[in-house]
Amino acid sequence: MGELEIFATRIKELRNSLKMTQKDFSKHIGIKQQTLSGYERGIMKPPLDIAKGIAEKCHVSIDWLCGLSDKMNSSDEIKTYADAIKLFVKSEYALHFHVTPLSIKIMDTVMQCFFDDWSKTLPLYRDGTIDEKLYKLWINDKLREFEDVRIGNINDIEEFISIRNAEKEIYSSPQD
Repeated sequence: MGELEIFATRIKELRNSLKMTQKDFSKHIGIKQQTLSGYERGIMKPPLDIAKGIAEKCHVSIDWLCGLSDKMNSSDEIKTYADAIKLFVKSEYALHFHVTPLSIKIMDTVMQCFFDDWSKTLPLYRDGTIDEKLYKLWINDKLREFEDVRIGNINDIEEFISIRNAEKEIYSSPQD
């Protein structure tokens, strides 16, 4: 199947999944209905900015739209329990969870550091002590803190733990 045929199939599949007519969908994505019809019939190729705009407005992967991926959604948003389960299963391979009927224990030291911090912050967000904006700032700060630590890279892990322990000592030592 050629790239025009793939795009034609995917754009029509996307429109149908949204339960929209060509008229409604073309309005939604900001193009003429005749143009959409040309895309769906595989006789017109959209410019990159149009394909990108469709992907963004419809929350799908541009790679999927163009046939480079079979994964339709581009976001990390968890919409179903299956999405959450897939993330846990993927994570287990890298982080080696210890799973019992009553608990899940993370065997990965770096992730355990995150969960230790998160277990203190999440209740504050849930009970309204901190608002969503502050909670998201905290999450983003944590993501920056952990972004250079590659899973399974012993040098990254040792450096992270060393820095973390040094920071703990600074904050826990008595102040003059």
